[in-house]
Amino acid sequence: MDTRTSGNARFLLLAALLGGLSGDLLLRTAPWGLNFTLWGIGLLAAITALSWRTRDPLPRESWWVLSLTALSAAGVALRDSDGLTFWNILATIFGAGLLATRTHAGTLVRLRLVDLVHNFFLHCLHTIAGLPFLLFKDLRVPSETGRRSRLPWGAIARGAAVALPALLIFGSLLTSADAAFEFLVREVLRIDFNTIVSHLFLISFFTWSVGGFLRGRFLAQEIAFPADLRPKGLSAGILEIGIVLGSLDVLFSAFVIVQFPYFFGGHTTILGTPSLTYAEYARRGFFELMTVAFFALPMLLGADWILRKDRPGDVALLRGLSAFMALLLLVILGSATQRLWLYADAYGLTQSRVHAAAVLFWLGLTIVWFSCTVLRGKRELFPFGSVLAAYAVLLALNALNPDALVARVNLNRAETTGKFDAICAVALSADATPVFLDGIDRLAPEDRDRLARRLLSRIDSCNTRADWRSWNMSRADADRLIRTRRVNLLNCLAEKPLEILMDRDK
Repeated sequence: MDTRTSGNARFLLLAALLGGLSGDLLLRTAPWGLNFTLWGIGLLAAITALSWRTRDPLPRESWWVLSLTALSAAGVALRDSDGLTFWNILATIFGAGLLATRTHAGTLVRLRLVDLVHNFFLHCLHTIAGLPFLLFKDLRVPSETGRRSRLPWGAIARGAAVALPALLIFGSLLTSADAAFEFLVREVLRIDFNTIVSHLFLISFFTWSVGGFLRGRFLAQEIAFPADLRPKGLSAGILEIGIVLGSLDVLFSAFVIVQFPYFFGGHTTILGTPSLTYAEYARRGFFELMTVAFFALPMLLGADWILRKDRPGDVALLRGLSAFMALLLLVILGSATQRLWLYADAYGLTQSRVHAAAVLFWLGLTIVWFSCTVLRGKRELFPFGSVLAAYAVLLALNALNPDALVARVNLNRAETTGKFDAICAVALSADATPVFLDGIDRLAPEDRDRLARRLLSRIDSCNTRADWRSWNMSRADADRLIRTRRVNLLNCLAEKPLEILMDRDK
């Protein structure tokens, strides 16, 4: 059935307008917390409602994606860490895009990498340019019953889309041109064009984006791509592929052999190597090793894609070379993990190191999943499993609470070594506040003073966050605990405030 009917278009336009109005109402207030959670879940609800309205049901496994995406959106209201908030927002947007993905197989489990890339560009294209087609094309299509609506909603929407910006632009110019007209508008009618423009801009932005995105999924006529997008002639035999993979296997093997002394020697081997410091061994090598693993995996996927599979022996040789490289990549990731661990042990834990460890863990899971799927001839299962692994790692990070972990590890390290990075500590979010309040007495006086000042400054900042839209569980708990233990924090200051001195005199 043709879903591009005026009835579906009106329903989609209503969803876009609700997305725009809710975006202006919720997301204009920073920092984001409960507001983004509500807006993200609303977007997922719109996708689900439109799938029912257009009789184009989502694949059965979409409920997994829907649940994981909703949990990611809820993480914005749960954790205060900037890094974690970024990943939660990105996962919410990606999950919405994944739910709106069209696949050749009709199922997300067998989603191909080329489908992901194809739909990514389609989503971007429709989000940027889809709303005008909705207003000037889809709303003109006759309804399913062939009868006209009582009200010309399409004409109303198109007229309002042009009239509102024109009214604001010309009204602002006329207000600036004449003092009497300005008095009438600003003092008598109390119209603030700056405020109206600000609201209209956000409403228009979110309506445009949501409307174009939803239209691309439910109303647009997608281009039908062939099942095999590989151009003719883009194939290779086992000889050229074997040369590439074999040479890389030799290179990676040489690196792994060199790394064995560091795996088993630890601190002693590193310190005993001339001109090698912890910073040089860990920081310099970590990102290079992670990059190697990140780019080697697509090479293995590409080799499996372009190989001419007319001879079983060629396929077996490819999978043997790929399996050996996958094993070497896991060892390389182990080397990167050891470098990260040694660096954290020597210099303390930070947010970036926790997130880097999460990326390493996801890469490891992806390589294992590659071995279980692609190397067993089940290439079509690889993309969806990799996506689920990414969501699993993100949810684990939310449960782990990275900032609280960083605070706990560094406090314990300060107690045993006497070293505490106060600059890193004061940069942590409200997620770490309960840990710091419990362990601040274990710090040196100067570190106690700096940390106490940072925590006390949150009292002033929390007074400016009275808006319910910015509510966040970690920030709310931190503000409550700081107010409860305010006297203890004041006692940690090097220069005691007057109220503490007066209490002592009494």
